[in-house]
Amino acid sequence: MTDLSPLVAATPGAAVGMRDLSPAEAQHLERLRAHLRASGAPVTTVAGLGGLLAAAHAAWARTAPEARTDPSPMISSIGVGVGDLVLAGAPAARWVLRVDGGASSPALLSPDGSAAVLPFADVRRRWLGDEDGVDTAWLEGYVTAAAAYLAQASTASAAVAEQVVPTQRSAAAPEHADEQHRTHVAAHADEHASRRRRASHAAPDDEQSVRYRTPQELPHVPSAEAQNLALRALDRGLAVAMTDGPRPFALRDDGTTVHVRWFDTGPDEALALAEAWVADGVGVRASIGWAAPLDPAGRLVVPGLGSVPDDEAASAAGADHAVVVLTSDLGKPGLVVAHRYAAGAPGRVVGQPLVVGPCPPII
Repeated sequence: MTDLSPLVAATPGAAVGMRDLSPAEAQHLERLRAHLRASGAPVTTVAGLGGLLAAAHAAWARTAPEARTDPSPMISSIGVGVGDLVLAGAPAARWVLRVDGGASSPALLSPDGSAAVLPFADVRRRWLGDEDGVDTAWLEGYVTAAAAYLAQASTASAAVAEQVVPTQRSAAAPEHADEQHRTHVAAHADEHASRRRRASHAAPDDEQSVRYRTPQELPHVPSAEAQNLALRALDRGLAVAMTDGPRPFALRDDGTTVHVRWFDTGPDEALALAEAWVADGVGVRASIGWAAPLDPAGRLVVPGLGSVPDDEAASAAGADHAVVVLTSDLGKPGLVVAHRYAAGAPGRVVGQPLVVGPCPPII
């Protein structure tokens, strides 16, 4: 989105890095909607908008790179259409603007400011990346998962959940998807640290059982920026896991931009690669995340770092996996957070983010 008005103070309940749209920005979204309707496609349905997205992207991809036009206008128009479809499934959410230092981007925010969806950024990532399936099937999964995520946040905000991370999700710095995110970096991270974070193996029954309700209860309290990065990483991990399938990933915040890398290997190898990628760059804090299956009782042990406890209600709600994220500031102990979700088509989040426990520095 271009020609934005100056930054104004965030309204009460808005997440850090978000603010309400100005009248001019709201009018800009209306112009994008008009452009979308002018296509003649039934863009108020997933099938109609998905067909337009697939056809537009296919035509762009078939064009020689040197002859391609800038896809930004089409991506923005489709982005507002995608957001409106999400909003139809989560009507309590609202359009806001992410204004966190880099290029501003429209977003959808839950009423309590605890959950955000970034349709413009996600459509752009899908369009420009080498992801498979820029089509109706992807759009249907994305819209369903995003609407359920925002709607669940709206419902959950009325109740006090056990072990919830009590900070707002923040977009503290713009994200930059590493252009070579499928390239394997040398796995020279400390192997002992990697082994402690193995995501895919069972662990003994006497694994650490201390329960933390908030980050403030941890032996070392991470900075607010690290806590926000952890929640942001959970958001990204859940969004991808529920639409594209689980993939290990890492985020590195250099103080200005959050760099993101996804890995296409198994969890064990990916964690070593993620640690090496984090160590190879300049950063003030970082996150490493992956998804892992829960046991039938809804429990997941993170070897050496704690566990996601049993939860009959979560299991009854269909939770069968969790995204786990380790986050720390540079050279300081960090925290482990997790969020359960139900895999499948479409996936959906279950419950609230949980504090698993402390972790050693990862950067």
